[in-house]
Amino acid sequence: MRLPIVNPITRTKKQEGVFGGLDTRSSVQDGYFADMKNMSSDHYPAAGPRQARGEPIKTLEKPNGLYWKNGLAYVDGEKLYYKDQEKGTVADSKKVMVGMGAYIIILPDKVYLNTDSGEFGSMEKTFAQASTATFAPSYTGSTYTKISCTGIGKQFNQYDGVEISGCTNADYNKTATIQAKTDDSITIIGVLENSFTQASGLKVKRKVPDMDFLTECENRLWGCSSKNHEVYASKLGDPLNWNVFEGISTDSYAATIGSDGDFTAAATYSGYALFFKEHTIHKVYGNKPSNIQIQTQEAPGVKSGCSASVQVIGTTLIYLSGTGVHGYTGGVPFTLSDVLEKLALSDGIAGKYQGKYYLSAETGKGKQLLVYDTAKRLWHKEDDTQMLLTAPGGGQLYYVDQDKNVRTITGGDELVEWYLETGDLEEGSLNRKYIGKIQFMIELERGSQVDVFLKHDSDAAFRRMITIFADKKRTYSIPIKPMRCFYYRWRLEGKGKARLIAVGKYINEGSEI
Repeated sequence: MRLPIVNPITRTKKQEGVFGGLDTRSSVQDGYFADMKNMSSDHYPAAGPRQARGEPIKTLEKPNGLYWKNGLAYVDGEKLYYKDQEKGTVADSKKVMVGMGAYIIILPDKVYLNTDSGEFGSMEKTFAQASTATFAPSYTGSTYTKISCTGIGKQFNQYDGVEISGCTNADYNKTATIQAKTDDSITIIGVLENSFTQASGLKVKRKVPDMDFLTECENRLWGCSSKNHEVYASKLGDPLNWNVFEGISTDSYAATIGSDGDFTAAATYSGYALFFKEHTIHKVYGNKPSNIQIQTQEAPGVKSGCSASVQVIGTTLIYLSGTGVHGYTGGVPFTLSDVLEKLALSDGIAGKYQGKYYLSAETGKGKQLLVYDTAKRLWHKEDDTQMLLTAPGGGQLYYVDQDKNVRTITGGDELVEWYLETGDLEEGSLNRKYIGKIQFMIELERGSQVDVFLKHDSDAAFRRMITIFADKKRTYSIPIKPMRCFYYRWRLEGKGKARLIAVGKYINEGSEI
């Protein structure tokens, strides 16, 4: 008598202890997750939930602007606040806010706040003649002309660039720099042989160009205008003057840009001012008008409506383009969001905190908050929090959420609800397989809980396998027995602080049927 020959059952043991982030592609990488909520890279190589966010600091009626400059500044409707003190009135519209020195500049209103002195005012100043004006040479043979009129110099500063109009002598209808001033006179460059007067019509104005976006670079403000197809730079060290043209290194600057399309953002990176269009990047070289050059590069630029997605983190400038999230280090932009290919990202607003890029964007499935860790190169999804405005500063990331609350990205004590879900796990074989056991090694804080779910093949829904409640901080080894299947998914849902340390699997391979 002979016994039949039986093929031995192949049993494999697998263990994973390094967990990546989000991967929404059809084929999910080993150790990555097809879906998640409120997860963070803080625990890498383990997996765990994000930190608790700060409690609401204040609730705004109509958030129009948020900026950090040695303290939090925000625009609520028509009121500008700095360190919770009202500083001035602006138009009820969305703001572009940029800092330079002690100044916060606010567009499109063209106003400023000096954070040291508390002075609030208009960048533009206008004088309109109300009494007789006299034009006279400063002295015989002088190349300077003194213009005297009651109040003409009161609101201007020495070396302001002004536009003069309405003069009966057409030679003086021009842009000039104030060389000297009193309350009732200004002196400009101009050769005049005979004095003259005029009774009315004279205007003097310190003007600021209409600009869509603004950035500070090398002690100048740089702006751009889609309507005029131009870029501008303020006078060196003076954010209030944009029309000083004396042929010296501190002059203002303006240039026409010939590329197609509207500007979508402006930023500063590695000492260069950058102006973005959807498919173009303009990089400004030089530090004075005589040597400034603007290089044009055809490349994925900032998507229209996503100017607030631009953030510089470490050595990388990151932004949302029409084809995903891109990084820029001075050369050709490169994609950072390959693993998010199923998400149609748009309407992006971003902030930064501790080397992470926080992107609130429309995904095709509603607004979601996605976080990219620039050091670990991992994406994680938090929740459906919408960032309406952001302001990194003071060691925090301040933001305004969809409920118009000003909050910080960390600092609270909320009980975070989270989940992790794998992609389809085939365990390296297309045959049916029997998973003898799955072990989850999870560290739970006291008061936390976790539920383990499984889904086999084409099951319509996950089935809960076990629930663990933690009465003290400890590590749990949770064994689960799945069904025989071609592929499966597991999902963890939890509340409170936890760390997934490792997952172990014992796999018996079957046949094709």
